[in-house]
Formats: sequence, C-alpha cells, structure tokens
Amino acid sequence: MSQVLPVDAIQGMDKFFKMHLINSLSGIKSPCLIGTKSHRGINNLALFNSVIHLGAAPPLMGFMLRPLTVPRHTYHNILAHRHFTINHVTEEIYRKAHQTSANYPEQVSEFEACELTPHFSDQIIAPYVAESPLKIGLQLEETHAIQANGNTFVVGRIIEVIYPDQVVDDNGHIDLSELSAMGVCGLEDYYTLEKKERLPYARP
Repeated sequence: MSQVLPVDAIQGMDKFFKMHLINSLSGIKSPCLIGTKSHRGINNLALFNSVIHLGAAPPLMGFMLRPLTVPRHTYHNILAHRHFTINHVTEEIYRKAHQTSANYPEQVSEFEACELTPHFSDQIIAPYVAESPLKIGLQLEETHAIQANGNTFVVGRIIEVIYPDQVVDDNGHIDLSELSAMGVCGLEDYYTLEKKERLPYARP
C-alpha cells in the first residue's frame, strides 16, 4: 500500500524523520570529500553528497552548503584561498570519510582526526586525499545564495584531474565500479556500485 504525504503532513513530521526522508528522496548520489586549507594553514576535509556536474566547456562542478548561520570551515577556506579539491569516496575509506562530517573545531585537521592523508600538487593550494583514486582540483568561480532556505551553492572551475589510467576508456568514460566508488542515499546509508551496461546515445 502506498503512502501519500501532502505538504501539511510533511511539515508536521518529527524533525529527524523528516530530515532523513527528504534527504533520501533524490536517491543515490556520490559522496565526495572536499579538501580545503584554512588561512592558518590547517588542512580541512568535509564530506558532501551534493556535488554535481555543471558543464564541460568550461569544465565546472558545484556543491551545496548549508546556511552560514554557524561557521562553515569549507566555505571560509575556499574564500580565503579560492581553491578546493573534490575526492571520490571508495569502499576502502568510506567509514573514515563519514567521520569527517563530525563537528571538529577549526584548529583540528580532519585528515589527522580521521586518519586520511593529505596530498598536494603544484596547481592547487588545497589538499587532495591521497587514498582517493579520483581527485579533482578546482578554483572558485562564483557563489549563489539560495533565497528559499539560506543555502549557498558554490561553483568551481576544474583546474586538474588525477586518476588511474585504467579507469578511463578511449571515449573518456570513467568506470566508477573499477574504482570501488561508493554511493550514498540520504546522510548515512552507503551503497556499492555495479556497472550494468552502457546504452547508446538516444535518438528519436
């Protein structure tokens, strides 16, 4: 039997039940670790499941930040240095990655607290996650205030991409299952990925 939830019923739900339900409605997404460096030189790491592709020419990606009513270390660090990294989460590190979502003080590096390793390149000031096989370095392009709920959408331009040779085919497709990349639904439920098939470009 199906449930029908009108908006009044949704608004009247228990706070945490509603949070989990609404967060799960968009289905499985890619959990990504976003690396930044603070103005004091502390390497920061935070888990996000809102990373999306915005375009290939120029190459842009973006992610959503919750309201700036409390300090958001990732946001302030991006403003300070205008660089950040996006690192895909794999089966090997997803528990450590999840732990980065804890509310650590600004002076504590999530890399150290969660036993992950910072990795640096010549192009990006922000740290990558050494244990992540697919790493993207970005430069801040713009931010957008979401008036409906106070969130902020951050847009970055891709500066470099780091990945193992064998996971990208001759046409540029990345096989996430070869990377043992994870999926996440809501805030806490993690899934393994299995590639089924590649369908041809759809035409009428």
